[in-house]
Amino acid sequence: MNEININKIEWKAFEYNHKEHGPDWYWAIGLIALVFCGILIWLKSYLFAIFIIIAGATLSLFNIRHPREIDYVIENSGLTMHKDKYEWKNIKSFDIKKGEEGSKLLIETDKYFLPIYTIPVPDDLVSQIKDSLLEIIPQKELNESPSLLFMEKLGF
Repeated sequence: MNEININKIEWKAFEYNHKEHGPDWYWAIGLIALVFCGILIWLKSYLFAIFIIIAGATLSLFNIRHPREIDYVIENSGLTMHKDKYEWKNIKSFDIKKGEEGSKLLIETDKYFLPIYTIPVPDDLVSQIKDSLLEIIPQKELNESPSLLFMEKLGF
């Protein structure tokens, strides 16, 4: 591979868009978990009932936590997201999507389990990022994970 020479691009963004939920939302999660738990106990599926209670509590606790601000850096050696560094040889392609809540950089890696990362990008850096990445990796039509889109629609 030829020597890569691009300008360093740095920005900060929250790891996800936090949505505040009122007390009704937490009551609904608790009620749904308890109803399912009651049905599962009636069906003598105790282990699954415990799992539902733990899942409801985890969901509530996750929504209380506010997102961290992550540092993103694009440089000659690769892409850095917080403490994770991805060399250019491990990144297959990229795409930039513009949406209602801002622009997102989609990065396709060679990982099997989570191959596409969604990174929020400030609108003023979109063209600079696109021009720099086109020199290194190809742009390809990528889509966000359907489960991620579904969770965003539910308010997570």
